[in-house]
Amino acid sequence: MPDKKRILVVDDDADIVLMIQRILEKSGFEVARTTEGAEAIRMIEQESYDLILLDIMMPGIDGFEVARSVRRNEKGVRPPVVFVTARDDSESMREGFRSGGTVFLAKPFTASQLLRIVNAMLNR
Repeated sequence: MPDKKRILVVDDDADIVLMIQRILEKSGFEVARTTEGAEAIRMIEQESYDLILLDIMMPGIDGFEVARSVRRNEKGVRPPVVFVTARDDSESMREGFRSGGTVFLAKPFTASQLLRIVNAMLNR
């Protein structure tokens, strides 16, 4: 049986993190989670992930900076970054793509929308 895909979920709203975790684990994914950008960067430096789901608006280190750190990862592992955010204005999207994001998923979203994007990113 193939290894479970590992997904890192980063959002300062713990309720959203738990909701996403439940959806993903129910679908067979292994999930790591944090509510802080700085902790996300440490986790990315220490572990490998197949996909990162990342909020933009977080206190301290925001999602754009976390995405940039993924691009700079010295291990050479650069998983796709999906921004899961309420910010869907064109400037945020431009900055997200410049910082290394692959796709935007606008909040609020359904479980099926989340899983469609996750599966598409993992099967590229």
